[in-house]
Amino acid sequence: MYDLIVAGAGPAGSTAARAAALRGLDTLILEKETFPRYKPCGGALSSKAASLLDFPLPGDICERTITGARVHFCDRVLEKHKGYNLTTLINRSLFDYLLLQKAKEAGSGIKTQKVVDFQEKDGHVSVKTNAGIYQCKFLVIASGCQDGLKNRILGPNRKESMGVCLVAEIEEDDGKIEERLAGTLDIHFGVAEGGYGWIFPHRGYYSVGIGGLSSRLRSPRQAMLQFLKKNGFSERQRLHGHLIPQGGNKTKAALGRVLLAGDAAGFVDAFTGEGICYALASGKIAGQVIGEVPGLEVAKAYQERCKKEFGEELRYALFFSKMMYSYPEIFLRILACQEEVLDRYIEIAAAKISYKDFMCWMLPRLPLSLLRTL
Repeated sequence: MYDLIVAGAGPAGSTAARAAALRGLDTLILEKETFPRYKPCGGALSSKAASLLDFPLPGDICERTITGARVHFCDRVLEKHKGYNLTTLINRSLFDYLLLQKAKEAGSGIKTQKVVDFQEKDGHVSVKTNAGIYQCKFLVIASGCQDGLKNRILGPNRKESMGVCLVAEIEEDDGKIEERLAGTLDIHFGVAEGGYGWIFPHRGYYSVGIGGLSSRLRSPRQAMLQFLKKNGFSERQRLHGHLIPQGGNKTKAALGRVLLAGDAAGFVDAFTGEGICYALASGKIAGQVIGEVPGLEVAKAYQERCKKEFGEELRYALFFSKMMYSYPEIFLRILACQEEVLDRYIEIAAAKISYKDFMCWMLPRLPLSLLRTL
């Protein structure tokens, strides 16, 4: 009988297991893949996300420091840099492997098995894998939004609240990458319905991708190929696709002895699609409450703490996203044309301001005719 079993060894799962193990809980991670494994991702670790770590990141994981952003919309291009680190581009495979190793060092067990089902009964949870059955007092599901395990709590994915991304890693000489982008994130609006395209300068390669709402991005592959061609890349790339949830919607993140963390709970920035920060935060909270709160109060305490620590931020990110993509010609031109707006927006990634702060600052600067429609 384990105190905690965690399904999935991504950032949310490994962080939950480590937090619980550090509190003396007998913890087991069940992960279907062998780490390190490839993870399709732009690989941007915001300063806000990095602040949640209590250990330094090795140099081989940190590939480039980002201090600014270049934003494109139609024929408009605007670039803004800050005098400090906004985000760090990381090797996502090595980052996830490090978090898993940290969980192991804290005392968590690890087995390479896929969780296929679970059942709560008689004050514990029975967890079925492709290799056997395990018992635990609590289960954290951190296996992503595409795994059906979370559906027992949230229900099946709704297309209108899901995003779809395509990404490719394109090798390039570091000198050419430095010349093209250096410490800059290249963001392209208007190339994917309900989303954007990106070119991120890693070490020895670019992460190039597009993401948008699955209900509006009708032909993601075609949009990706056009984006590659327009930006001078060969269309003959290996593309990796994945779904991401739209955070900020009212959802249930825990029921009884089962908690959802990270993407499985829908904890993702609805505008940028950034989820690592909320995976780390929710995983840490999950491990803490299981180790500190009486059993029958864990689910309630977990949801209340998640709501308190980042629920408002996700709601405002969703509100901002809906405004931007309901009136793209107005909002995106403002973001791509007014240096003051872009300068203030990129401070969100550095945790200098919140989405709420940004919205309160921006609303008085919008046209009166638009405010009447919001």
